[in-house]
Amino acid sequence: MLDKKDIELWNKFLIELEKRLPGFVKPWIMSLEPALPFSEENNGIFLIKSSQSFGIQVLQQKHLKEIEETFFEVTNLKRAVRFVLDESLKTKKKPIKQTVDEKSHIETARKMEDLAQMHSFCGLNLKYTFENFIEGENSKFAYRIAQLIAESPGQKYNPLFISGSVGLGKTHLMQAIGHKILRNFPNLKIRYTKAEEFGNKLIESLNTCKNTLDLNEKMRKFRQMHRSVDVLLIDDIQWIEGKKRTEEEIFNTFDALYHAGKQIVFASDRPLSAFELIPDRLRSRFEWGIEAQITIPDLQTRAEIIKHHAILSNFPISNEVALFLAQTYKTNIRELEGAYNKASALASIEGVELTVDKTVEFLELDKIKKQITIADILETCARYFSIDKEEILSSARAKEVVNARKYAIYLSRELLNLSYPMLAKEFQKNHTTIMYQHEKLKKDIAVNKAMQIVTEELKNLLAK
Repeated sequence: MLDKKDIELWNKFLIELEKRLPGFVKPWIMSLEPALPFSEENNGIFLIKSSQSFGIQVLQQKHLKEIEETFFEVTNLKRAVRFVLDESLKTKKKPIKQTVDEKSHIETARKMEDLAQMHSFCGLNLKYTFENFIEGENSKFAYRIAQLIAESPGQKYNPLFISGSVGLGKTHLMQAIGHKILRNFPNLKIRYTKAEEFGNKLIESLNTCKNTLDLNEKMRKFRQMHRSVDVLLIDDIQWIEGKKRTEEEIFNTFDALYHAGKQIVFASDRPLSAFELIPDRLRSRFEWGIEAQITIPDLQTRAEIIKHHAILSNFPISNEVALFLAQTYKTNIRELEGAYNKASALASIEGVELTVDKTVEFLELDKIKKQITIADILETCARYFSIDKEEILSSARAKEVVNARKYAIYLSRELLNLSYPMLAKEFQKNHTTIMYQHEKLKKDIAVNKAMQIVTEELKNLLAK
C-alpha cells in the first residue's frame, strides 16, 4: 500500500518521464502504477505495473534506459526497472495521477492500441526499426535507399531488392521500412511475409478446394491478402526459385502492385546474379528497381552492433568484451548476438561480471574452435565417409564424395567461422555455391534427426 510520500514521489517520477519521453507514449505513462512501495527491497528491482501490453513492449524495448535514469534522479534509488502486465488495472476508475486532458489521453491510447493491431497485421517485429539498425560501410547504401523508400513509398527505387548473406540485417532493414512507413503514413496497408509462407499459403489454397467455385473463392482471398496492400515486403525470396507455381503467383502479384504504384521490397540471401532457375520475365521484374547489397560488417561495426544489442537486452558489456565477441564471430550477426545472449545469461545467473575470460569460459571457446583446422575437418569427413581427402576438393559427384564435401563445408563454417570467400578458396568452388550448400545443409540438419546424428558424430571425432 502506498503512503502519501510514495504517491508524491511517484507523481513526480511520472511528470519527469513525460518531459523526457516522446509525446506519443504519454497514454502508456498514465497507465503505470508501482507494484510495491519505494521502501521495499526486491533484489535491486523496482516493478511497475501496466494494463497495456503493447505499451510495456515499447517502454521496455525503446525507453528503458531513460526510465531507469529518471527513476534514480527522482528517488535516489539505484534500481533496475522491470514491467509486469496487470489486466486488473483496466477496471480501475482512477489512476494514481490524473490529468486535465484525460479525454485526449484516452483517445491517444485507443489510437496506439490500433497501432498495435496494425503491427500484428503487418507481421512486423517492433525491434526491427531504423533506430535500432547500426549503419556501417557494409550497409550504408542499402540503409540510405531504405530510408528514401520509407519517406516516399512507391515513388522510386521500386522494387528494392536487398541481398546479403544470412544474419547480416536484411530482415531488420526490410522491416524498418515497414515501421517507418506505418509511422509516417498510418493509412497505408503493409504486409511482411516470408516467401516460404507465401508459397505454403498458396499451395494450401490450391489443395484444399472441394470444387471450382471453392478454388476461385480461396484464390480470391489469397490474392486479396497480398494485392490489397500498399507495401509488400517479401523475405527470403530465393526460396521460390524452381517452384513454378509460386514463381507465377509472385510474378502476377508483382505486376498487380507495381502498376498500381505500390511499393515492393524483396530480400534474398544471394544476389540476383546467382539466381539460375527463375524465369527471365520474373528476373526482369526484380531488376526494374534497384539492388542493394549488405556485406559482412567490419570489426568496429560488429562491435557497435553487439554493444547496442547488449543495451537493448538490459545487460551492457564493456568495449573489451564487445571487441572480443566481434573478433570471434566475424560473418554472422545472428551468431554474434546468440553468443552474447548465452554468455550474458550465464553471467546473470552466476551473478558475475561478463569479462573476456568469462566469455571464453561460458562459450567454451577454448575447446573445439581453437584446436581444429580446416585440414582436420577434411581428413575427418573423408575418413567418416570412407573416401580420399583429395576427392572432397575435386569435382567428383559420387554420393559419398558429395556428402563428405557438404559436411566439411558446413563444419568449416560453423566451427571455424570462416567467411564464404575463404571457404570458396579452400574448397576451390564458387562463393555462391559454398553459401548455398552451407545454408541448405544447415536447414536440413534442423529438421532431420539422422543428419543431426552425423553432425554430432563428426564433431565428436574432431574433439578427440
